[in-house]
Amino acid sequence: MRFYESQTLERIGFDFYCDIANNIVKARQNKGLTQKELAEKAKIKYARLCGIEEVKIRLDLDDLEKFAEVLEVTIDWLIDAEFDSQVGECRYLVWLESSTDFKIYQDASSKRMAFLLFDQALKKARVKYNSPRERVFVELVGIPVAERDFQSEFPKRTEEDLPLEPDD
Repeated sequence: MRFYESQTLERIGFDFYCDIANNIVKARQNKGLTQKELAEKAKIKYARLCGIEEVKIRLDLDDLEKFAEVLEVTIDWLIDAEFDSQVGECRYLVWLESSTDFKIYQDASSKRMAFLLFDQALKKARVKYNSPRERVFVELVGIPVAERDFQSEFPKRTEEDLPLEPDD
């Protein structure tokens, strides 16, 4: 992992859930499903699905996994994920807007996935947000190092350089 010097920061709040709701509705309609049919197939209560599509309640990673499977799309598509690396998972710093002194590192494929994993950790710890309107900040702080990064940064080894360790 190499440190990423950038102001790559995303603030996740209400609009995140609006984007997801729009994508769920679009995918549901493309599959020709009613809300009731999607709720049944995803094994989610109909009222919960309505609340999610109307952006009245927060959905979580578990819900997204169910929707993605039934709608035959990826979670990344549902959350409009923007990938910061094509090599692997990046490292993000995640914190609540109201708790700037408590930040955690999260490895994930995108900032939005890092948020969902953070949200899942809060639920697992049985804690709640300080406010229903709480926003979360996600900042890219590290990207994976690929072989080509090493090759572009350091001189190529020659036969004279090998072996580095003495033979036994």
